[in-house]
Amino acid sequence: MISDHAPLLLDIQLTSYKRSPPLWRLNPLLLADAEFCNYISNAIDEFLGFNKNDSTSYLLLWETLKAYLRGQIISYTSLSNKRHNSRLTELATTIAQLDQRYAVDPSPELFKERMGVQTEIDLISTKEAERLLLRSKGSYYEHGDKAGRLLAHQLRRQVNSRMIQSIQNNQRVTTNDPIEINDTFKSFYSSLYSSEFPTDINIMGEFLQGLSIPTIDASTAKTMDSPLGLGEVINSIKALQSHKAPGPDGFPVEFYKKFIGKLAPLLLAMFNESLECKTLPPTLTQATIVLLHKKDKDPTMCGSYRPLSLLNVDVKVLAKLIASRLEKVLPFVISEEQNGFVKGRQLFFNTRTLLNVIYSKHSPDEPEIVISLDAEKAFDRVEWEYLFEVLKKFGLGDTFVSWIRLLYSSPKASVNTNDVYSDYFSLGRGTRQGCPLSPLLFIMAIEPLSIALRASSSFRGIFRNGTEHKLSLYADDLLLYISNPTTSVPAILRILNNFSSFSGYKLNLEKSECFPINTTLGGLQLSDFPFKLSPNGIKYLGINVTRSISGLASANFSPLIAKTALDFQCWRNLPLSLLGRINVVKMNVLPKFLFLFQSIPLFMPKTFFDSLDRLINGFIWIGKSPRVRKALLQSCKLSGGLALPDFQLYYWAAHIHKINYWLNSSSSPWCKLELSSCIGSSLSGLIFSSLPVKPSLYTKNQVVLNTLKVWFQFRRRFKFTAASPLCPLTSNHLFPPSLSDPTFSVWWDRGLKQIKNLYASGVFDSFEDLSSKYSLPGTHLFRYLQIRNFASKCFPNFPSLPPELPWERISTFNPLQKGTISKIYSFILKLRVDSSVKIRNAWEKELGIQLTQDSWDVAIGRIRSSSSCARLSLIQFKVVHRIHFSKSRLSQIYPDMVDVCDKCKGSPCNLGHMFYLCPSLYGFWSNYFSIMSSVLNVNLEPCPLVAVFGILSPTSRLSSTHMEMVAFTSLLARRILLQHWKSVECPSISLWVKDVLFFLKLEKIKYTLRGTTQKFYQKWQCFLSYFTDLELLPN
Repeated sequence: MISDHAPLLLDIQLTSYKRSPPLWRLNPLLLADAEFCNYISNAIDEFLGFNKNDSTSYLLLWETLKAYLRGQIISYTSLSNKRHNSRLTELATTIAQLDQRYAVDPSPELFKERMGVQTEIDLISTKEAERLLLRSKGSYYEHGDKAGRLLAHQLRRQVNSRMIQSIQNNQRVTTNDPIEINDTFKSFYSSLYSSEFPTDINIMGEFLQGLSIPTIDASTAKTMDSPLGLGEVINSIKALQSHKAPGPDGFPVEFYKKFIGKLAPLLLAMFNESLECKTLPPTLTQATIVLLHKKDKDPTMCGSYRPLSLLNVDVKVLAKLIASRLEKVLPFVISEEQNGFVKGRQLFFNTRTLLNVIYSKHSPDEPEIVISLDAEKAFDRVEWEYLFEVLKKFGLGDTFVSWIRLLYSSPKASVNTNDVYSDYFSLGRGTRQGCPLSPLLFIMAIEPLSIALRASSSFRGIFRNGTEHKLSLYADDLLLYISNPTTSVPAILRILNNFSSFSGYKLNLEKSECFPINTTLGGLQLSDFPFKLSPNGIKYLGINVTRSISGLASANFSPLIAKTALDFQCWRNLPLSLLGRINVVKMNVLPKFLFLFQSIPLFMPKTFFDSLDRLINGFIWIGKSPRVRKALLQSCKLSGGLALPDFQLYYWAAHIHKINYWLNSSSSPWCKLELSSCIGSSLSGLIFSSLPVKPSLYTKNQVVLNTLKVWFQFRRRFKFTAASPLCPLTSNHLFPPSLSDPTFSVWWDRGLKQIKNLYASGVFDSFEDLSSKYSLPGTHLFRYLQIRNFASKCFPNFPSLPPELPWERISTFNPLQKGTISKIYSFILKLRVDSSVKIRNAWEKELGIQLTQDSWDVAIGRIRSSSSCARLSLIQFKVVHRIHFSKSRLSQIYPDMVDVCDKCKGSPCNLGHMFYLCPSLYGFWSNYFSIMSSVLNVNLEPCPLVAVFGILSPTSRLSSTHMEMVAFTSLLARRILLQHWKSVECPSISLWVKDVLFFLKLEKIKYTLRGTTQKFYQKWQCFLSYFTDLELLPN
């Protein structure tokens, strides 16, 4: 080596330890190979044909089948690799010979032949690329700019974070030897998962006996005890998430889904036999523990890592099946105070309750405190004998409990640290994190503690609006609302100590915090309690709770803004396109703000969103002036936009979501608390009131006031100021008689709840008809006349029912459905005025065509459907929305710029001219349409709709597959034109051909990763065959 640098000596001493041999894993890409799938399917049939009989144990049959299939897969892949390498060697020799001949005598025939061979090499050699793409859990082609190199960077950081550099062993000595690190973790988890259940179970029996534990009814218990069904096994397999690391046996979920018809019956038989034998096959008891470092924890301490159990898929199928049965009954036996892992309950239920309690009027005479309890390794310490006893107390049948006992019969685990695997060790307690059933079992295990605390007469909770609040639970996060702490706290500690003695629950006093709500402490000394005092606030479920509601913004949003600005600075130089940066905002920034929008009921000023928009614009435009209107970027993809999040609209949607709870699902404690805070009206009366209205006249609850302010802000923004006929007949400030006359409460009880209910067939009903429908006595006639007079003054076109307005439809959304906030956001987004008409008119004028609304809608749809590649979609977006600068546009910006085409010297040189109408492009487009006509075996006439938008005329009879091919190939043609946008020369059609063949290689990878390789060849074989049969490429 020649260098002008001074000589350096680098001495590296590598550790002498040998890494554990890597565990075998099935490559999921094989499942996209039809030949492989047929091979495995036949192997399963052959194995069962030889081994399955009446005397064969299904436990043994299943274990042997997995071992047999593993050997068959290894054999198949070995032979496949040999064939693959042999063919590549043969093609490489051929292409080397062609290169030699072409160097001596270049000719179009040789060039075309070489391109065909190179195409075959590209398509075959994608296997290595496919493996690498799968390893990074994404396709650079299909998803590259949706995360792109940013995702690769994040993955590299994740890999680094999993490397454990050093650890403290039992003697508090720090070691960095990989073997010793693994031994230390094995010792730690062996101890952690060793049972400490007391020999005297009377304490547990007395504790549970004194509780009023709700039970499921007998019919439900009988249903849950019913035999497992084949449909349940199939549904469980389908419900498991794909692309997850497999367990020790190496078979991923995708394998079970591919051969579900053959494997599901075997699994069912094996499960049933396991229940009879009260034991699982050996591999179903095994798991690999991988460690995830907890944020802000000391990385040298074993307790600073979260153990995640990688279970084999077969046992996860059984756990998922049992969990599917159990989750249906949990809402009926788990108290409303527990909002973790129960269907229909969310995290913000707890934070909303806490904020309501803290910021409502305090008791003037009694001290009030909130204590946040931290449980040490809560999931990992659950004692199984206690758990099984609790399940019986909830009324679960013997058979169902036996299924759970089966899952916890002799489980084993091996710890993986730095690619070193420990020996298997037995587990004696804990619910394994990574098992679908574990969260449900845990909330059932901790529910008796919740019942005991709520039932304690010595524990006095905090009263708000006449309701006592004692606790909130989110899985193991326990929050206590305490008044009169002198007597309440000792009673709480006694219950906790008693519960801990047999359940495995262990309180971490050092991390448990005490927050005094008011200053009325009298002679109380909080230092007397074994909790950390936090007088200025606490952090609960990711929210920094402050003493005053005004401090929530600076404690939560300000740090997030600063963190976002820092992240943008780090991501600024990443090679991402506009769409890539928008997707960074959607994936990495929006969820953090949306979490705060949902959890913290604050009225944020417009300046907050303006500053946030400036921050985001600076990132997506890399500090340059925006070239696309923000409203266009924020439009949904169905409307031709790029779906850049509008944070204010998401902020509105998050608050409207809470209003949906007020109106449609008001049983939660937080909801009852807020509904009862309104005096002189009702929340529904304020929601449907005409504007302006001053909500502070009717409620002093700051949480409610902020939500109402956001609602009124939304309505004013879209000029929805009139009252709605959805306003209530009772407790309506717009209708004073409803506040004092109990008659309208009678109407409410009989079904007349809203003004709208008084209309029939769009017309205000007569008193006679209402009396007949709702059994109203004749003495209510005067009340009818009162409400009729009110409706005539309040609503136009009386007695006709006013037409339904968009904001009224939003109020009817079901808050319990998944994705309600996104649904509200999309609804609000559609309220904006469509501004694409000008763009459409400009294209019509320049191209000299008439674009029907249907054709324009198809052109807008082609922005996202022309290609799944983000960068190619962005090109189509820019073309359709006229983002590129033509010579005509530049001449309007720069006076010295002449509106003359560089290629043909014609004028005007607008976008229509530069994409299609330029005479110099005639040959390029003629060749394109000629080739595509031959490929598709149709007469495809030159058309500006295809050239500019990639769409065909409405009269075209091409199949949808052929239309997709035209859209994709024409997009690549426009890409070639853009690459030669300023060039004097017209691009050659050969460049387009090379481009198509290059992107077809990437398309093949995409289809392979999706497991649909055959669909690729079905779609594109005609194009590939055309160039195989073609003698010469067009000039």
